Amino acid sequence: MTIRNTIEQGIAAIQSGNVAEGERLLRIALKNPETTGTLRAFALVWLGSITADPSARRAHYENAQAADPTNPQIRQAVESFLNAQMPQPPAPAAPAQPEHHAIEAGGGGSVFAPRPPGTGPLNQPAAPNSPFAPSQSPAPGGMGMPVINPGNNPFAPIPVMNAGPRPAAPAGPSMHHMAAVIGGPRGTGTAFFIAREGLLVTTRSVVGGMETVMVELQPGRQIQGYVVRSYPEYDLAFIYVEHQVNDLIPITPVPVLPDDAPLTVISYNGQITRGVRRGTKRVLSQHWFPTDIVDVPDAGGAPILDQHHYLVGMLTRNTAVASEMFYGLHISLIRSCMETLRQENLEGGRVYCLYCGSGSRAVAAGGYYCEVCGAVTPRAENIVRFPQPQLQAYYYSHDRIACRHCNATVGFHKNACLRCGRTPSS
Repeated sequence: MTIRNTIEQGIAAIQSGNVAEGERLLRIALKNPETTGTLRAFALVWLGSITADPSARRAHYENAQAADPTNPQIRQAVESFLNAQMPQPPAPAAPAQPEHHAIEAGGGGSVFAPRPPGTGPLNQPAAPNSPFAPSQSPAPGGMGMPVINPGNNPFAPIPVMNAGPRPAAPAGPSMHHMAAVIGGPRGTGTAFFIAREGLLVTTRSVVGGMETVMVELQPGRQIQGYVVRSYPEYDLAFIYVEHQVNDLIPITPVPVLPDDAPLTVISYNGQITRGVRRGTKRVLSQHWFPTDIVDVPDAGGAPILDQHHYLVGMLTRNTAVASEMFYGLHISLIRSCMETLRQENLEGGRVYCLYCGSGSRAVAAGGYYCEVCGAVTPRAENIVRFPQPQLQAYYYSHDRIACRHCNATVGFHKNACLRCGRTPSS
């Protein structure tokens, strides 16, 4: 077992409540002369976090800073501890600070040192400026990953659209309504803002299984975007960016598009594609509408407008069975999924699963597997995984037998768990 694995297992034991075992593993790692630099500082900070004696705790933190004096996260952890030991005058309430300090450990990857005792509850997520901003959460082996932060109400409740007198026709979307998603599995795609607080919508095929993407808001201005939720069954994905807009593309008040309704698709590159709502004898869900569009200039995700420049949906990469004509996803379904994301965000405690697109509670709590699809989170693939009885509730189902190793209830094949691959006797 490598030093890094020993430290990671020690941290995992502490996070699961087995402090004695965690302390034992950390001390074993620290006795190894090869434990130097960031790894040594990392182990000392965690050891200090579980040490009751203030003088011994101070020594662990000071030794951690001496082991890696140039690391700003280590320095911040030590300073936070020292400040916590000094009487502080009353101060007005301030936004919560992240409870973990990222430390880049040798050998790649990211690990998280605990916030020193006395500076707040352990494992409390950060409170960013925007409620959609991904924050850091404890994860298997001490690694961190973005989660949907609880925050405040991400956006106002969706108003009910009523048919009635149509207001003056709005102007078409401008550059600030849209963005380009660069570097996806199908090349550059289009996205457009669906909420003013930095929430973009595009297709799942544009982002694929990526967690972060590069977003171009205007020519020459590129920022990082975070995929916060996706629905592969709808070819739908939401991306958060650190950017807010003042207005959105006006939405149609008409719930159903009639056959032969004129459609206009505007891609980020400015190319316009025109078509109509194609009639079909097939029985489709109301959120899908067929078009006669057979070609788009990018990977998809562009807004679809009606003849009055109202937003009616998004062009997906789904095509008809017997032709190459694309389907549109109606804006009502997009907004419904956005509302689901808003509610999940208010509840908090979820991590985006890049495999099924859901918000996983189990992974946010430190689990190795998504409870929705059973996938192993990428950050847990290369660490030693052990049973986590405290997370059994996330995986347990009354009508299935749980695996004794990973608590999954996805079933067995040839006596092996479909999630972890182990047999009951192994």
